[in-house]
Amino acid sequence: MTIAEFQKKCFNEYIKSIPELPDPYIYPDGNPIRPVIPTKTELNSIMLIGAFPSARFERRNNLLIPIGDNLSPFGQEEYFDGSEVRKQASRLSLDENYFKQLGINADKIWITDIVKVYLFPEKHIKNCIKIAPEIKFKDTHKLFPKIAKASMIWLEMEIEICNPKLIITLGEIAARTITGDKFTTTEELLNGKVREVNLDKSYKISHLAHPEIIRLNKRWNTDTKLAIENLANEIKLHQYQI
Repeated sequence: MTIAEFQKKCFNEYIKSIPELPDPYIYPDGNPIRPVIPTKTELNSIMLIGAFPSARFERRNNLLIPIGDNLSPFGQEEYFDGSEVRKQASRLSLDENYFKQLGINADKIWITDIVKVYLFPEKHIKNCIKIAPEIKFKDTHKLFPKIAKASMIWLEMEIEICNPKLIITLGEIAARTITGDKFTTTEELLNGKVREVNLDKSYKISHLAHPEIIRLNKRWNTDTKLAIENLANEIKLHQYQI
């Protein structure tokens, strides 16, 4: 399967393949929620994997509500939300705290998420109900484990196409979902060490903390800097990026 074939197939078939998603799956204004398809798709290099995409938001009646899909996984986005200019915070953190330190060219890797669609958490649903009380919103964020399990077939397709020299996951959820590791402590799991994971074949994999947690937690910020430094040495030594 080519990259373009995967992108089209995922865009057209992903939502129908996930039984836990509502039908229709929509934002408060009625816009359909669609899969956020990878656009950075370098083969035989590094693959970066998050858990699930966020969304574009609008501030309406002093309420922050999701109104549309991100343009790509961890994409560089900048827009006005009705109150202020909003940027994709996780991508900003990746640019400032991950890519440069790791020696990674973000245009020369494959960037994706396990789950391909925005998931409604309870806090966003509360705001959405006030804007669109006629829509029955579902807490899909709470269903992440089931949705992620159903999504693995799509991720495995991507990995087989990409054939990465190294997989880097962001956050505990993504790490445990891909590896099935339920017992390693979070601190040890997210230490950046290069391990192996068996999917269609054996791949090199490293787990780092999510950009959001290092912004909020001083200890994780410190620990992740060390993990990134160690991983950077491995990337340079083994030339995982083209």
